[in-house]
Amino acid sequence: MRKKPYHIANENTEVLNEPASAYGQVNYYTLATRSVSKNYIKHLLKTSRLTLNELIAIIPISMDTYKRKTEFNTSVTEKILEIEEVYGKGLHVFGEGFYRWMDTNNVALGGIIPKSLLVNSFGIRRLLDEIGRIEHGILA
Repeated sequence: MRKKPYHIANENTEVLNEPASAYGQVNYYTLATRSVSKNYIKHLLKTSRLTLNELIAIIPISMDTYKRKTEFNTSVTEKILEIEEVYGKGLHVFGEGFYRWMDTNNVALGGIIPKSLLVNSFGIRRLLDEIGRIEHGILA
């Protein structure tokens, strides 16, 4: 029998309780294979300044599920990590002004509010690309 050339961490081997940066070099692929705790989500709410209702509209759970559970599956983890990545990079590039940027209509993004792109992976990729362009001074 042939050995696999790579190792994939088992799902739910650990529950994420602290921000991704607390786990050392941020490897979102590995972290996304774990469950996420309600405390981790509360940290993201503080960091992102999203309301709980805004976050629940983005992540794949209902408000009732959020209230009832203390740990959430990997699909929630992945979404939480994506949002955390956007806010981490944005705050690094913009500083506190990032919060205002996320809430203001943006011509470069088609006249929409950047925060509205958090609903899916394509929007998140678009936000990360735009933040990266701004970071490197490419505004057009």
